[in-house]
Amino acid sequence: MKRILIVDDEQPIISGLSLVIKRYFADEYTIVGSAASGREAIEKARDLVPDIVLMDVQMPGISGLEAIKSISSLGGSKAFVLITAYERFDIAREALSLGVCDYILKPVSRERLEIALHSASQYVDRSRELEKLKLQLAEQDHQAAPLIKDAFFYRIKNGVSYQRELSIIRKTLNLQSEDAAIVIAFIRASDDEPVAGLYKRLSEYVQYKTEALIGSLEEGQYAPILVSLKKQDTERLQKVLQNLESAFAPEINLGRLSLFPGEILPLESLHDSWDTALNQILLQPKALHTNESLIWPPALERELASAARDANLGQIQRIYETILEQLMVRGFHGSEDLYRFLGIISLIVGQLAESASLSDQEIKQLLDYRELISLWEHNLLSSFLERAREKLSRILERAREKRKISPTAKRALQYMENHFAEPISLEQVAEILGIAPASLSRLFSEELGTGFARTLIEYRLKRAKELLRQDNLSIKDVSNACGYQDPNYFTRLFKNWIGMTPTEYVEFLRQNPEGADRL
Repeated sequence: MKRILIVDDEQPIISGLSLVIKRYFADEYTIVGSAASGREAIEKARDLVPDIVLMDVQMPGISGLEAIKSISSLGGSKAFVLITAYERFDIAREALSLGVCDYILKPVSRERLEIALHSASQYVDRSRELEKLKLQLAEQDHQAAPLIKDAFFYRIKNGVSYQRELSIIRKTLNLQSEDAAIVIAFIRASDDEPVAGLYKRLSEYVQYKTEALIGSLEEGQYAPILVSLKKQDTERLQKVLQNLESAFAPEINLGRLSLFPGEILPLESLHDSWDTALNQILLQPKALHTNESLIWPPALERELASAARDANLGQIQRIYETILEQLMVRGFHGSEDLYRFLGIISLIVGQLAESASLSDQEIKQLLDYRELISLWEHNLLSSFLERAREKLSRILERAREKRKISPTAKRALQYMENHFAEPISLEQVAEILGIAPASLSRLFSEELGTGFARTLIEYRLKRAKELLRQDNLSIKDVSNACGYQDPNYFTRLFKNWIGMTPTEYVEFLRQNPEGADRL
């Protein structure tokens, strides 16, 4: 049964309409109240919540159309029927724009009132069905969002293309910008709070205090955070990091939380941003020391064996560095994990020895684990990781030398070498080459074994080291010459990758001229 509010400044009109409705339409409609002015109508509508409002057009004070605007803003499904003594086109046109479903002329006949009430009733029913449908769709989106977010972060982490689904991802997760950066947050437990507790607080802060997205807690110790940004908006990224550091200052000072930002890249290329964030972690092992044992899932070794058989250099490097990440985070814990890791190196060497044309002497050197065992036994984790990466780098370099690089990859590398001092993005180079950014990213991973962003960083820092050997250039000059307009960012990046600041590197070269090639 629909609830009706009658609004008219003439009491006889209200009485007449009430009589007709009660006499002929009492089974379908009930009158919940009446009002003699626009202001009273608004107040009554707020208190009585009618379904249908029969509204006089001309009233003293607030007019009928103005009252309709105010009542509509209260929300809910309501239908309006205008009652007017004049058939005016301008009023009818404005009424239609406000959602009025019908209008009747005074004096009101029973037949015309019945038609208007029927039209209004159908309008209310359709509006309620529409609201119900909207709620169902909103609920479905709400339920789907966590699943889409988890799948999105999974694909970013594992380098799986999501370009075809990007429009759905952007809409569901409300991603407004074209670019973003991945920040990896490492979390450690304390006597007072487990990892899950700190992750929950961090997740709530990111969700309610920022416009960023946070992924699920992985491996019981880290979570990815996606920060939407404009192109190369490093200042905005630093601001987000500063806010997080300020909000969680006690946890960061106690070593319970560490944040590692990746490079700012287009949304479709965030795997490379993940890689640059991960590389920062691998170069700062001491910051992530924990008391947990080294455990990585056997599935990683199976994936690595498959990648080695297929000579997929990019996949080999990604899985290998994931294992190094686990080792770095959990530290030295027994010989079982050591020999399990050495077995991984043996697997890679054995599978790629022929395709990389390794000599017997080279194979013997790569399978000589005495230095790694010594570093492990002396708990020199940083040096152990460095040597482990050197071994993989050596065999991958030989494998790449034997592999034919496509003309597209060569053109991309040539452009990078010619324009490294300028702002370069994956999207920009892809456009110049006439291919999709995701295709170019995949090309770098498959043919070169490294992502686009990492390749660019490695080349820029290689040139930076060459320039720093010249005494006539300042750090700012070198930073600008290598494509980094922010010397502070360049300094942090240089330290993360090289292990010392540019100033420390220059001082090292002065004291050890022969040691330049070792860094």
